[in-house]
Amino acid sequence: MTSRPLIVAALTSAALFVFPTAARAAPDAGLPPMPPAPAANAARPAGTADAGTSAPDAGTAAGPLYAWLQATPRTDDNYAWGQYFLAKSLIDLGLTHAGATYLARIARERTNPNVLPRALDALKELTDRPHDEVMIDEQVFGALDLGFLPEETGAYAHYQQGLVDLRVGNERWAGTHFSKLPETSAEASRAKFALLVTRLKQVKDPPDEMVKDFLTLSEDEKLTRESRNEAALAVARLRYERKDWPGALEAYGKVKLPDLDPGRASLYLEEAWTRYKLGDLRASLGILTTLDAPSFRDEFLPDKYLLRALIFRDLCHYLPAKRAAKELTRRYADSLESVRGREDLSQDVRLRRAANAHGGTKRAARFVSLLDLEGERLGRYAGSFGDRLFGHLTRLYDLSHAEAVRVYDTRLAEAVRQEADTLLRAAEQVRLMEYEVGLKLYERVKKGAQVVAAEEEEMLSPAQVAFRFDNEYWNDELKSYRVRIESRCIEETP
Repeated sequence: MTSRPLIVAALTSAALFVFPTAARAAPDAGLPPMPPAPAANAARPAGTADAGTSAPDAGTAAGPLYAWLQATPRTDDNYAWGQYFLAKSLIDLGLTHAGATYLARIARERTNPNVLPRALDALKELTDRPHDEVMIDEQVFGALDLGFLPEETGAYAHYQQGLVDLRVGNERWAGTHFSKLPETSAEASRAKFALLVTRLKQVKDPPDEMVKDFLTLSEDEKLTRESRNEAALAVARLRYERKDWPGALEAYGKVKLPDLDPGRASLYLEEAWTRYKLGDLRASLGILTTLDAPSFRDEFLPDKYLLRALIFRDLCHYLPAKRAAKELTRRYADSLESVRGREDLSQDVRLRRAANAHGGTKRAARFVSLLDLEGERLGRYAGSFGDRLFGHLTRLYDLSHAEAVRVYDTRLAEAVRQEADTLLRAAEQVRLMEYEVGLKLYERVKKGAQVVAAEEEEMLSPAQVAFRFDNEYWNDELKSYRVRIESRCIEETP
């Protein structure tokens, strides 16, 4: 089962970074009307036009807008609107990072209070997808003067500033920001989750109240399904630590995945450990069979082999237990050799894939991929943009990509070390398991010992059907597998 430091780290990532923005009101609600575009029709925002005229294409609008901005002093009353229209045109063309850069400039410069709420609302929309976390979350929303913002935008800014304070250890300041969130807002619920995770790191024995708070958030409809799932997982892991196996299993059952989703391998593995602790070995082995499905074969789950070996050992199937233990060192032989040889772990395929699967490394990798995609997309507009705008955006994407790769490499280096530590700990436990099984294999049977009577299996009801497993997996059956296996253990007679 995952150790507590890793559990807390996973929850911290979820609390401080993962949550998407809440559902939003209509974009123009409560905002001042836009003035006329600062140039001719070509310089109007995409999707707007005078009555009786056709709306200009975003590609043809971006070039003239950029030229107007270059020729206009920054003190012009319409300069911020020109930046806003250019940003919206670029976003409509699929160049979201370039658009976000202009929106962020409006937010930092704050030269026009009428355009600022629109720019912030547009930036908030972009946080649902991969984005520059430093530029948007920290430099914009984390540094805003909050006194003049509309309620919804202000709530989101308070939430982001509270998260920034939590990351640097200022829980009191974070609480000040969170206390200003409307109690009925989704940001308030996400703030509660972030505070709970922060406090979880500071205590060795979490109180019952903390578990109840996580449980309440797991049923909070203001949160997204992903957010509620994270809260339910927190409940399950805390109950597991307290050896409340039935309670942990109940909490795992609260995790709701999308229809036709094959599931989460880590979630199934944690449930398998819980069922093992409950003594339901056959159900636990059935879940491990699920983890052999093709959709999970690339998952980094070294504990899977350890648990399978433990189950076979407990049922006194010693040779299968030894084979299961050896399977870990066989499957991860290359990675273990890289770790012991002190090689560059970021070049190891399995460790790199595991590091990219979650947390900050996953977000950084997605942002690099987005910049790659938009950099290629930029080439389509070389003719319509003109040399000046095209050259400017090319330099912008080159610089942003270089910085994004630097951030990704930094996070990857730390993440692969953590994955390598997980692998080494599992390999060490497996070696101990092999030793124990070897002793059992050659242990003498004492006089008077007899085979433990096999458990009587309940007859299947008419509504139940059992089939011989033929390595065929179906999504709707993955959590229902059970393995029929008899115990070979021998016990002494009194």
